Amino acid sequence: MELFSENKIGELEQKIDNLIKNYKGMKEEHEKLLGRIKSLEGENTELKTKMADVKNERELLIEKVTKILEKVEKVEV
Repeated sequence: MELFSENKIGELEQKIDNLIKNYKGMKEEHEKLLGRIKSLEGENTELKTKMADVKNERELLIEKVTKILEKVEKVEV
């Protein structure tokens, strides 16, 4: 009596082939997602830098406007 029949061996080979195919597809998708994450992290860093720059510019503008208002108040007195 055979331990495995030809049909069982064929089924096992097919299942293994499917597992390998699925694994390769998942690995490929994983690599794509890693690349996307890296890209998004770079964009996030750029946006954080831009936000900090805008905040600094806003603070400078507020300082300048405050000084102008102080000068105007002095003139009115």
